Parts: sequence; structure tokens; C-alpha cells
Amino acid sequence: MIGPGRRPGGRRRAGGLAGTGVVAVALLAASCGGASPSASSTPAVTWVAAQGGTITVGIDQAPTGCNPNTAAGDTDADQLALAPVLPSAFTVNSTGMSTLNTDLLLQAELVDTSPQTVVYTINPKAVWSDGTPITAADFIYAWEQQRGTVSSSQYPEGDEASTLGYDAIASMTPSNKGETLTVVFATPFADWQMLFHDLVPAHVMAKAGWDPSCTTVDPAVDLSGGPFVITSVRAGGRVITYARNPRWWGQAPLLDHLVLRVGTGAAQLARWLARGTAQVVYPSSFDPSFLVSVTALPTTASEVDVSSTFLSLEFSMVSPALSNVDVRQAVAHTVDRQALVTSVVAWADETIVPSASHLYVQTQPSYPGPPTTPPNVGTTTTVPVGSPTVPFPLGADPAETEKLFIDSGYSRAADGTWQTPAGAPLTLRLVVDGGDPWAVTTAGLLARQIQRAGIGITTTVAASASAAGSTLAAGQADLALIPRTTSPYPSQTATWYTPVLGPPGEGGSQNWTNNDDTVLNRLFTTASQELNPVTAEPTYAAADKQLWTTMVALPLFAEPTAVAWSENTVGITANPHGPSLLWDTVDWGVRAPVPIGDPTTSVKVGPNAS
Repeated sequence: MIGPGRRPGGRRRAGGLAGTGVVAVALLAASCGGASPSASSTPAVTWVAAQGGTITVGIDQAPTGCNPNTAAGDTDADQLALAPVLPSAFTVNSTGMSTLNTDLLLQAELVDTSPQTVVYTINPKAVWSDGTPITAADFIYAWEQQRGTVSSSQYPEGDEASTLGYDAIASMTPSNKGETLTVVFATPFADWQMLFHDLVPAHVMAKAGWDPSCTTVDPAVDLSGGPFVITSVRAGGRVITYARNPRWWGQAPLLDHLVLRVGTGAAQLARWLARGTAQVVYPSSFDPSFLVSVTALPTTASEVDVSSTFLSLEFSMVSPALSNVDVRQAVAHTVDRQALVTSVVAWADETIVPSASHLYVQTQPSYPGPPTTPPNVGTTTTVPVGSPTVPFPLGADPAETEKLFIDSGYSRAADGTWQTPAGAPLTLRLVVDGGDPWAVTTAGLLARQIQRAGIGITTTVAASASAAGSTLAAGQADLALIPRTTSPYPSQTATWYTPVLGPPGEGGSQNWTNNDDTVLNRLFTTASQELNPVTAEPTYAAADKQLWTTMVALPLFAEPTAVAWSENTVGITANPHGPSLLWDTVDWGVRAPVPIGDPTTSVKVGPNAS
């Protein structure tokens, strides 16, 4: 059974695998959950998944819109909140694999490569929660709104989260009363499985508009094509209630209701879990006190994992201070990435190492891989040299910084600070994504490392990754510290480092550095059009090597993620690949006791029990 869908290429955060180097604070709890009653006073029981009941999930970010495919609605909170509602052609499961959503599609097959042609067969049972069939019209509407080639009152440009892949489609032809859709591509697009995620009901959006003026999810707009339907949105989108979708054609959920509550942060979420206000909590970031709190609860399980998001230090390619590649390399060599890992994230997951790729995180199959045992870089004078698995030193290299600066015409002032060839003090402007606590924590340490190398630095905080990136793209900063979220679809990384989608901030382009490298552009184009992923992999590796050479960005480390849940629940599975916690809620349930020997195989709980 595949969940109803999630944004495959999404923006940021999530879970991974328990026990992979997690510090000892991580997770021992009673296997049955709840206090065990005395055998002399209570008959022995076994625990089963109940039919009915409610699970409340606590998060700490509120949705901002009702269409996650728009620029305004493309947030973790929107994608998470709408995962049990909006269907997708393919989902990304907890192992990071792209999987056909067989509830929505009976088949999605690449039938020809010249031209590339994909045939989708829609499940004839699939309907929106108002009874309207889900048909090829919904797919065609999604293409028309996101292909980026039409500008009119009906299809305004700039309202899509990304045009990637949709802009490669030449035609979409429905047949079989809308149950079959033939898609022909003008240019090959290898990651075609990432398309048609978070489908919205075309018949509703045609009236409401592709980008409705809503500030949170809306049950009148977000009709369900999944196992749950939104029944109410209260407190400005901070309390969202779901019920079983009565028109759902797939596996019936165990729960009667699901509730999503938005808290103020990890500390409040831990209190909710302790008090029973929430049975599952999923903070966007956390600290040691959160882990101590949740692991101290006797009937709670938790999991800390390496997420699909890594923190990246991005260099402006148009900044006068950093237009010289040797200067960018010199600045990069001031950064002790191992020290940042040790200070910021090692307490949460000791397996996290400095990043070895601009395109993948360390848990993905295509990642080049760190050393088996992370080096203990105690000083900045002895560091590993670049290699296939360590393409850039893990620690700072003051000697290389000095050589590169001197070769570029820079000189030391009497106080040890660096001066430009014109004799002015070298001062860099750093902008930080204030919406990412990992970035905020790292920023101060990073700034001190750069300052210790003799470079002046000023730091400002932006509200989000896109705000920080826009500041960099506009020339108002020289460096940006932002998260990048990976996926099984590597073509999306071209939008980070090339102008494939146009100017930064338009059509989904996140090329905040304004990089435009002919060699890199060609490599990404070749790889994204290679329909055989095995053949494409060396080309992506070459693109990554070019990024290290030109130092467009310095990948720092993967961010950890955590989820905790009451052991009186069943089916809760951490998913490290984007905001995907609610992707499989059809399998979630409440546990209930049944006396051993009782022939009953299931029980009902909650108001609908009988």
C-alpha cells in the first residue's frame, strides 16, 4: 500500500534510521507501552491495532497556503499537512525510493524514448472527495499551470513552485474517457517520476485560481484524493482536523480522525507528548534537552536520523569580493567543517560527517561516501587532502588560504587581517536562513572561523532560505548559509547551480549564486536528459567535481532529524526524505488491549466504537 502522495522534490527536513550512531540518549522504551498491570489483579493481555480513535501530531511550523505547488505554498508545513489529502503519481518512501502510487495509478510506463513518451493509466476508482472523478484533466491542468510558457490571466507566470520537467513536455493527450493520459516530451527528462505530485482538483482550482488568496490549508479548496479529508481548520491554521475520506477507494485507515497541532518549538512539543496532548511530535529542529525529555518518558519511542537536507555555504559569483575563484577557494579553506559537525550535530548523530557532495546527502546510494571512520581533526594544520571520497579538506588549511590570497594579489595588514589588491580591508557579508535553526547555530561558529583567518565578516539573518538566497542573488551579500534538500531526482540540483529555469527566484530557480558555467550547464543538461540513471551517474559526478573546482558552494553537513511517538500507537514510521511524516497515515492506529485467549482479533476505540 502506497501513501497518498507527497512532494518528491520538496524543500527541506525529515527522518532516517534508528540506531545509526545515535547517541545513547536515544531511545529505550517499554516494548508494550504503558505501565504493565499486576498479573494478580488483571488478566494477561495482548495488544492489537484498534479500529477507530484519534492521533494528534505536533509540529512547529504552520502552513502558509492551500496549494503546495505555488511559490507561496511551497513550504514544509504545507506539504506535510496536505500529504494525507493530495495524491501524487509517485511517492518517496522511507527508504528514499521513488514508488508508483498504485492507489492513484494502475500504471505509469515509459513506452518510447524517441520521443520520450509516458502513458499513465489512472485508477477508475479514483475520485475527489466531492465525488468528481480524478482524470487526465487534473494532470493536464497541473502541466498548464507549471510549464512556465504561458502568461495570461488564466495561466499567470511566476505562481509555480517550479517549472522543472513540466517545461520539457510537448503534449498531453487524454483517452479512454480520461482514464488514460499519453505524455510526449519535447526534450528527454529522466526524472519524469517527480512530476504530478500533490495534484490539486482542476475543477475547483479553475474557479478558485491556481494561487488562491489563502494563508493556510482550506477544506473548500484542498479536496481529498487520499485516505483522509480535512474537516476543519482552526486557530489560524494551527489546529487542523482530518476525518476518514468517505469516498476513499483504497485501504481503509485504522483511525477515525487525525489532528495536526502547531506548537512554538521542540520544547513545547515534548511537553505535549508527556501530557498526552499529542501522540506524535515532529520538530523542525531540536536540541539535547528535547531528546532527554522524550527519551525519559517510559511509554515513548523516538528516532534520530540523518535527514535528506544538508547545510550549504553558498558563494556569490557576481560579488566583487568573490568573483575570483582563487579567493573563493581561499575563503573555503578557512572553514573547519569537522569542527562545525562536532559542535553542531555530532551530539545528535555521531555518523554525520562533512559533506562530500553538492548533489546528495550521505545516506543516498549515489553519494561518493565519506571515510569509513570520520577523521578526528583536532587541529587545522593536519587535514586529509582531497580524494574521490574527500574532495575537499575536512578541516581548515591556513597555509592554502595564505597561498591563494597572495597569488591573487592580497596582502596582510599589520594587524594580520587581509587586504584586497586595492589596499582595502577584506570584509564579507554573510546572510543566514533564520528559519533553519541548524543554520542559525552554525552561523556564529562559521563567522568566528572566518574572522580568525583574518577576514572581516558581517552577519544578517533572513526569514527563510528563499529570502536569504534572494539577498545573495541581489548582490546584497557575498555568502549565504542555507539548507538544500535532496531527493531521488538529481536533476532538481541543476536548479541550484545553473540558470536552467531562468533568473534566481523565477520559475523555481534557486540559483542564488548567479552561477552560469558553460561546462557545468552542459553536464547537467546531459545528465538530466539521460534516461538510463546508471549512464547518467558519471555525468552527475563530473558536475559535482566541477562545483568543487569552481567553489560555487561549500557543502557543510547533513542535518539530523527526530520524531517521537507514544508507544500506544502503531504504524508510525520516520521518513528522512522531505516533509513526509504523514505519507503513510493509512497504517497509523491506536493500540488497545485484548485478554490473551480472547478470540477477538480487533477492537474499536473512540466515539465510533460499537
